[in-house]
Parts: sequence; structure tokens; C-alpha cells
Amino acid sequence: MAPLKYAHCFITADKPNLVLPPYRVPVDPNFVKRITLVDKDTFPGAQFYCETMWILPGFDKKSVPAGKNANFWEEHTHEFGELIGFYGLNYDDIMDLGAEIEFSIDGKTYSINESFTSFIPAGIKHGPLTIKDVKRPIVHFIACDTPTYK
Repeated sequence: MAPLKYAHCFITADKPNLVLPPYRVPVDPNFVKRITLVDKDTFPGAQFYCETMWILPGFDKKSVPAGKNANFWEEHTHEFGELIGFYGLNYDDIMDLGAEIEFSIDGKTYSINESFTSFIPAGIKHGPLTIKDVKRPIVHFIACDTPTYK
């Protein structure tokens, strides 16, 4: 059987040897399960960046040692716009995040407990972002209008 013409368009793994920017805090792989990453390296010619992952219950309590920074990422800016999403897994109430997220944008901190998507325009400071009280799995994604995340 001949290979399917667009089979290469399905990304089914994370980027090998991934190196994230320093403002991205290292996470425990027992509680953050990376799914896929698309950029110019994983899909030649891609003009955008996207990554997806699961954040599991216990992330905030078991994955961060006492006295250590609980931020998911620190304050930073980009030269490109960034779409950020967090979605709870509650079939009875899809807007229930099942956790609390504290997210600072341009110096103002927002406390969010609903599934959401946010868009951060280029040049706007954002972070830190902290995830608290994770009761159910959360899907998280980032998408940017750049072929390389930095």
C-alpha cells in the first residue's frame, strides 16, 4: 500500500531534545505530561509554534518541593503574540477548570478557576503563572505566531 500523502502532517510526539527558555520553570514529568510540539524543526515550513500537555492532580502539592518556586513560568515578554489555554476535564461543567491559576499580565494578577484561552499581544509582560489546587487533569496549550519559541 502506498504511503498516505499527508501522513507527515500528524505530529504524535514531543520535540526530541527540547530546550525551553530560562523563564520556563522545570516541571516534574510525573505531573506534567507533554504531548506534542510543532515548530519549524518538527514540521519544516511551519510558520507558528504550538505545544500541548496534560497537567495532572498533585502537580501543585507533590511536584514542588517545600520552599521552592511554585511558578509554572516566570515573567517575560515575546516579540510575537501568544495564545495560552487551560481546560479542565469535568464533563458535567466544561468551564470548571478544576484548579486555580494565578496569572499576571502587565503587572496585574488574575485569579482564574474556569477553563480559558487568553491572547497576550507582542511586547506585553506576562507571568509569573502559578497553578494551584489541581483536582482534575487540565489540558494546557500554547500557540504563537512564530516558527520558533524564545
